[in-house]
Amino acid sequence: MTKTERSIALYVAASVVGAVVLALLQGLAGGLLSRGLDLSEASIWDGLGVQRFAVFKLGLFFAVFGVVLFALRGEPLPRRLAGGLAATALFAWVSKELVFGDRALAALYVLLGVAATVAGAFEAWRRWAAAGVLGLVVAATAFAARGESLVEGRNFFAAVIVGALFCAPAIAVVAGAGEAVDAAGAALEKR
Repeated sequence: MTKTERSIALYVAASVVGAVVLALLQGLAGGLLSRGLDLSEASIWDGLGVQRFAVFKLGLFFAVFGVVLFALRGEPLPRRLAGGLAATALFAWVSKELVFGDRALAALYVLLGVAATVAGAFEAWRRWAAAGVLGLVVAATAFAARGESLVEGRNFFAAVIVGALFCAPAIAVVAGAGEAVDAAGAALEKR
């Protein structure tokens, strides 16, 4: 197996693991929303385009977008940002027009793609901090785009829960997958 084939296989594995972990976090967030804030889980996840445990939609995004960011990793910052934003637009268009036909999912992909591109511009711990902050921004933007007022207490706390337990980990998976794949590849080479 060549190094490129191994990197792709590790990316697919990391994407599947990331999607499963995110689906579990989605269940946890949904439980908090339904019990603590008396909100319907279906209304939250359907509005974001990811019905509960839609692992394949998340895994597809993680794998494709992660590989794009990985390929652009050695490039200068302006080229990485331009490539990430172009890939975000293309991925959202393909998912809306050709694959899923879901406007809410395409909007979430755009928000996550832009946030992951921006978070990927940072290094080390700053990348994880940016993923956390941008996760809250993505959730708040998604709620506001649906017409939910964040001034209302329930919506504000729902956006915080979705941002912290769903959006921030999704951004962190995409932005940090390259480092994880490199570490796993280096460990495999030493064996």
